[in-house]
Amino acid sequence: MPLRRPAATRPRMVVDADLFALSEELAPRFEVLGGKVPALIVDNFYAHPDALRAFALDQSFEAPPYPYPGRLAAAPESSASLRNARRWVLEVANREFLSRVPPIEHSGRRLTAFSQLYTDFAVVDVHPDDLSHTQRIPHTDPVPVFGLVYLNHEARGGTLFFEQKAQPPATDKEGGYMTKSTAAFELCARIEAVFNRLAIYPGFVPHSGDISGEWIRTDERYSNPRLTQRFAFLP
Repeated sequence: MPLRRPAATRPRMVVDADLFALSEELAPRFEVLGGKVPALIVDNFYAHPDALRAFALDQSFEAPPYPYPGRLAAAPESSASLRNARRWVLEVANREFLSRVPPIEHSGRRLTAFSQLYTDFAVVDVHPDDLSHTQRIPHTDPVPVFGLVYLNHEARGGTLFFEQKAQPPATDKEGGYMTKSTAAFELCARIEAVFNRLAIYPGFVPHSGDISGEWIRTDERYSNPRLTQRFAFLP
């Protein structure tokens, strides 16, 4: 079922000049979640989050070539306000996050700064009964540091972090999204999905979306899915 009408038949929203404008007062705070997972949290991130949410949901979402439990859509690279937002996020990640965490190794080298930032939109809309085993268990990202802006007013779940205790079985009987500790993964920290919150965290710590509730089992997972803007930090 499509998220909206097919892209070829629906009108496309114009990117307003200030769509990705940031709030005037941004107050990043560094936290160590559960005493284990460092994170940088910025609440009230965008100045116009509802307009951004409407714009994002109007984009064409496609399943990626890897086992993400949903679909992705490109961000408008031509947007000047997005370029400004990316520049700010990159700077604050280097200054307030990377400088405060233990040394991070990537491709055999110690990271001293990020120089690139990729961003897109993501929705989670796979029914719990349709998840593959890989989609269900916590994952690590292909980049050392990752970020999300949570763009739902309704409860759609934040991000859970796990400590791997054992090799997970190839299959399991429970199924569904993993939201609690198991014999293989111990839940150790979480980020709450406050609307318009930016969270930056280590992508190499096993994590997953905190996906639960009836919405993910009904048509709401298409009409009102879990929406985030994703940031991948690159050397």
